[in-house]
Amino acid sequence: MERITTTHTAIAFNHVEKHFRFFASPFHRIKEALHPGGKIYHTPLPVLRDVSFSIPQGQTVAILGPNGVGKSTLLHLAAGVLQPSAGVITVYGSVFALLELSGSFVPDLTGRENVRFFHDVILKGAGDLTEREQAVQTFAEIGDYFDRPVRTYSSGMFLRLAFATAIATEPDILLIDEVIAVGDARFQQKCYKRIRELHERGTTIVLVTHAVEVVTAICDRVLLFDRGELVFDGDPGPGVDRYYQLFFKAPATSTLDAPTEKLRFGLGGAKISRSFASLDGLTEAVNFQRGERITIVMEVEFDRAISVPHFGFSCSTKEGIRVYATTTPLLGESPAPARVGERRRVEISFELTAAVGDLFIDLSVFEFDQGSYNILDARLGVLHLTISSFRYCAGVVDLDAEFAESILQPGEGNAEPVLAGPDGGAGLLNQLDGFSKYDGGVA
Repeated sequence: MERITTTHTAIAFNHVEKHFRFFASPFHRIKEALHPGGKIYHTPLPVLRDVSFSIPQGQTVAILGPNGVGKSTLLHLAAGVLQPSAGVITVYGSVFALLELSGSFVPDLTGRENVRFFHDVILKGAGDLTEREQAVQTFAEIGDYFDRPVRTYSSGMFLRLAFATAIATEPDILLIDEVIAVGDARFQQKCYKRIRELHERGTTIVLVTHAVEVVTAICDRVLLFDRGELVFDGDPGPGVDRYYQLFFKAPATSTLDAPTEKLRFGLGGAKISRSFASLDGLTEAVNFQRGERITIVMEVEFDRAISVPHFGFSCSTKEGIRVYATTTPLLGESPAPARVGERRRVEISFELTAAVGDLFIDLSVFEFDQGSYNILDARLGVLHLTISSFRYCAGVVDLDAEFAESILQPGEGNAEPVLAGPDGGAGLLNQLDGFSKYDGGVA
């Protein structure tokens, strides 16, 4: 691996390939190592094929793709743990990699001793040890286990200690390989908050994950891999759409509807011929008030018989953050079998509680066949709804919260709540008027 000289690039892969060697037996490995003529006994297994990209400093990049396409191998190459079979990898700045938790620490040392070992050996004594040790202990929140051998830790404790150690070093480049998924929900939230802080400070972050909601929320860019090849490099929204194509094994070639410029893909056999939003299920509309109950209508034409058809619906913000998603299987519904040439009207009704100004609708029709789901037609962002409201709140969903207060006398602990005002708490909402300036996502 080389160190790049420019200060504008953090990581660059130039026509990188990585092959692993497969031996039919341990005896073949020994024969290849000792053969005087250098005879080859292994079979090369290509993992990454001619991969080229460049990541500028300060960018947060998600690496997506089905299992086994080389995502983790790519991070190991960027970290210097593995060497490429061909091509050049250049890295600028200090790197900390959260890869395999089991290999992050010395098992017989305590958490505190591992932090000291990391400080003395890996960081070569750079920085204040006492300050770093306290920062790791505070963020990890593992209590007395901080002074117990790491081999006694659960996987969640491993993660807490590893992530806390990583952020305490404040590296130029942080590599994360799905390990955050090991932690509990509260700690995951804490980790993602810290990742955002590092991003704002200019840390380059490369993240391997299957949590697409995280991708659209914190990442600037997506690199999508399939069978060892880089098949997409671009914005998170389109990148997640392409990822879903691979995940559901839809055709590699997607189409864009000319009138709408929206992504559409599927195996065929059924197609969504028409879709619209409405208040009454009959009249098309695009502008709605928050709190209204609306209906999404899609008309589906079946080109062949489908014994087990299903339908899907989801909605997202303009930033690509998923607000809601469901399917007929998730709701426990069993649509009737479809005949060849049949036209079917499907209605999805819900209360519009999204606290955003723009909502984008995805629709799909799929089948359950031989133990797997196959997408027949999927239309992403097919509808664009605009939402307005006189009620202000921050976030993506309006929970219709109310404030209540009561005065507790000495010795009392369970006083009856009293609404804040004669308007049932509505007076408090006037205090939130400034939230429309605080959060650009509210209506």
